[in-house]
Amino acid sequence: MALTFYPHTDDLKGTLAEKIEILMEAAQRFKSIILDESSKVDALDANKRSVPRELVAAYNWEEIARVLRAIRELPESNKVEKNKKGELLAKLAEVYEVLRGAKMSKLEAVRLALVGEANQLRV
Repeated sequence: MALTFYPHTDDLKGTLAEKIEILMEAAQRFKSIILDESSKVDALDANKRSVPRELVAAYNWEEIARVLRAIRELPESNKVEKNKKGELLAKLAEVYEVLRGAKMSKLEAVRLALVGEANQLRV
């Protein structure tokens, strides 16, 4: 069984806002696959744990890290740039919220940190 990464590296083109939208769509597809696979496993045996070779999908963390790095490198010299950077961070936090729903509860801390950083920039 082949492992599919979401999003595909070739899909991430365009502006930061467009890249975040692609990350969001990929996160939603990844979440639906993970929850679907999880329900199949739960139906067979609730105590069975999955192993890496049984995974059918993985989220491409390298791409989300690149987008986060690009957002953090944006200038903050005036109010407009700070607001834009804050909005992008808030959108990225929404991606983490979707991924958290895919049985990745530890991402809540990252999401909260991004929301806090976005709120600081918007003040």
